[in-house]
Amino acid sequence: MVLIRPARADDLDAVYGICLATGDSGRDASGLYSDPQLIGHIYAAPYVLLEPRLAFVVVDEEGVGGYVVGTEDTTSWEKRLERNWWPPLRRRYADPDETDRPTRTPDQRLAHLVHHPRSDPAAVCKDYPAHLHMNVLPRLQGRGVGSALLDCWITAAALRGIRAAHVGVSPVNAKGARFWKRAGFAELQVPGEGADALWLGRLL
Repeated sequence: MVLIRPARADDLDAVYGICLATGDSGRDASGLYSDPQLIGHIYAAPYVLLEPRLAFVVVDEEGVGGYVVGTEDTTSWEKRLERNWWPPLRRRYADPDETDRPTRTPDQRLAHLVHHPRSDPAAVCKDYPAHLHMNVLPRLQGRGVGSALLDCWITAAALRGIRAAHVGVSPVNAKGARFWKRAGFAELQVPGEGADALWLGRLL
């Protein structure tokens, strides 16, 4: 039996763990990073803490096994992170800007994003201002859990007046791209800007 419920602050350890366990384009990234929380600082934890009304987890007999998080306005969210989230992390993690790109470790590449966060493409945010992230552990995949999490998020988003959302997917994450396309997200053409990701959008 699985249960979907709003995420809580005491779910953070599990959310960090899931983000790491799925952080290599859907595969386990625990062998890539020496700091197990670094990827979660960027892609998961701030949503649970700063946007809890759009953060949900799925729980089974083994505990939290997946989550969906997001925000209603990406441009405002990026400004909010700049004010309230990145500053303490920038004091904790050194900026690897002086390190040549080819020689940066995976941790340094993520630390670079802490100091120089990427904005989602303006063309995408204009028509699909909300965005979300979802990750589910292998034990719950293939059971309709991802679709149920997405339905839960869309219901919560609609109650807040959100009408369109986007996701960004690694170009090598074919399984993830197939999921979002089956869920009604259409591939968006983003020439130049944001070319290192596959961008998909959907009206809600």
